[in-house]
Amino acid sequence: MATIKHESRIFIGKIRRLFAVHFRKGYVARQLRIRQGECHQCGTCCHFTIACPMLTRDHLCHVYGKCRPKACRLFPLDQKDIDDVARCGGVCGYGFDTPPARPH
Repeated sequence: MATIKHESRIFIGKIRRLFAVHFRKGYVARQLRIRQGECHQCGTCCHFTIACPMLTRDHLCHVYGKCRPKACRLFPLDQKDIDDVARCGGVCGYGFDTPPARPH
């Protein structure tokens, strides 16, 4: 039962990211401004629910520097994505600063 809940949460995250990169561009831009770090190319996020067909036998992205889909290029969008990587046993190279407080 825990595995099904875990997989459904990861799948929902994929849908959430796909929607965000195409329809919540302001949110994505704000999140990218506070994102720090870099991709370690561990491939953990490429194995969410199903393995990406662009992974090589060495678990590296075949199209990393070429024509990755937008959702991949912008991953992670927020802390939820980093939490998904952790649930799958990975450690994401990215992190998020706390956004600055908005003046009243």
